[in-house]
Amino acid sequence: MSNKSSMNLTSTRLAHLRRRISHHAAAHAHWLIAHRGKLHALPDFLIVGAMKSGTSSLFGSLVTHPDILGPNKKEIHFLDNPHYFRFGEAWYRRNFPTLKAMQAASHKLGYPAQTGEATPAMISNFYAINAGKLVPNAKIIMILRDPVERAYSHYHHAKRSFTGEPLSFWDALQAEEKRLKKDLRANEARPEAATSKLKRYSHTRRGMYIDQIEQWLHYFPREQLMIVSTQALKEDIVTLCEQAYQFLGLPPFKVDTRERRNEGGYSERMDERSREYLTELFRPYNRQLFEFLGEDWGWPS
Repeated sequence: MSNKSSMNLTSTRLAHLRRRISHHAAAHAHWLIAHRGKLHALPDFLIVGAMKSGTSSLFGSLVTHPDILGPNKKEIHFLDNPHYFRFGEAWYRRNFPTLKAMQAASHKLGYPAQTGEATPAMISNFYAINAGKLVPNAKIIMILRDPVERAYSHYHHAKRSFTGEPLSFWDALQAEEKRLKKDLRANEARPEAATSKLKRYSHTRRGMYIDQIEQWLHYFPREQLMIVSTQALKEDIVTLCEQAYQFLGLPPFKVDTRERRNEGGYSERMDERSREYLTELFRPYNRQLFEFLGEDWGWPS
C-alpha cells in the first residue's frame, strides 16, 4: 500500500472513530432526558436492511415526502443493540417527533402523518424480537442487494472502520464461520448475548436473506413486509418510492433523485476465486428467496 493510500485509510478510520464517539456521547446524553420520551411517537415504519444495499438512499428519498416527519437520525440502533435497548422505550421515543407535532401535521393533512427510521441490521434476531414487541403494527421494508456484491462492499466497509480488517477478502470469507461461531449460536438461543462480531464479520451470513426474512415473519405478517431489490432503486428510484408510499398508505409524491447518500467507494476488483466461491454459496439461498417472492431478480440461483 502506498504512503498516500495508507494516510487516506488512517484518516478514514479516525473519522469513523470520531463518529462512533460522537454517537455514543449523544446517546448517553439523550438518556438523561429520556423521561420526556412518553411525549414522543413510535415509528410507523422501519427500514431494517440489508446493510450496504442502499438503505441510506432509500430512506433519504422517502423522508422527503411532506407527510413523513423524520427522526433525529437515520440509524437509532435501539431495537438491535442491547447497550441502547437498556435505556428503555422512552429513550427510543425521544428520537422521533412529539405526539403534538404528529397530531398537528395529521390535522393539517387530513390523515395521519408518519415517522420511521432505518437501521440496517436485519440479521439480528434481537432486532426482530424487539420490533415485534414494541411496534407490532409497523411496516417493515427490506432492500436487498446481490449478495456477492453486498459481501464485498461490506468487507471494504469493515476495512475503512477504525478497528479495520487485517485479512484479505478471501481469508475473511474463510474465517467467517470461526469468527461467528459463538455469536450465531447466541443469535438463535439468546439474541441479546450476541456481540458486535455478528454484524462486523457477517459478510456471507447477511446475504442469506431468506433465513432472515423467515425470522422476521415470526413477528410480522407477510403483508407488513415490503421486499425490494437494490437494482430497482438504481434503475428507477421514483417508481420504487411510489411503491413504498403506497405500501405505507401515503399519497403519491415525486421524490428528488439528484442526491445519493452514503455511497462508499473502492477501486479493487473482487478476485475471481472469491467471486466463484460466493456465487456457488449463495445459489440455494437466492433460489429460495425468488421462490418466496414469486419473482427472479437475476442473481445466480
